[in-house]
Amino acid sequence: MLSAASIFAADMAIQANQLPKKAQDFVKANFANDQIVYAEQDRQSYKVELASGVEIDFDKAGDWTDVSGNNKPLPTNFIPAAIMKTVEGKYPQVPVLEISKEYLSYKLKLGNNREVYVDNNGKIVGDKLD
Repeated sequence: MLSAASIFAADMAIQANQLPKKAQDFVKANFANDQIVYAEQDRQSYKVELASGVEIDFDKAGDWTDVSGNNKPLPTNFIPAAIMKTVEGKYPQVPVLEISKEYLSYKLKLGNNREVYVDNNGKIVGDKLD
């Protein structure tokens, strides 16, 4: 027998128009030529997959928490300017393949197999070969 907790914890497929408006606006603004092919919701978050293979996780308010290009370059206009300035300064011409919001920092996976951690002020706090 399933408990109520296990029923409500399950991911549930939803229509793209059931995403929070903030999440819908984020996709339209940053991936205008891409289409949402799958969306799901659980109690605390949403996840979408785009036709290009990009995967985006949102919190329950619709703010992005993780964006993955699945080893393809991401657009960077949604990444805070201080973060991009630092990363581009250290690794010019290297594409961002994935970005995650961490607690007080961002984790970026780059096209040169580097994993870079940048704090909210734009200072590199970690840099390693992935």
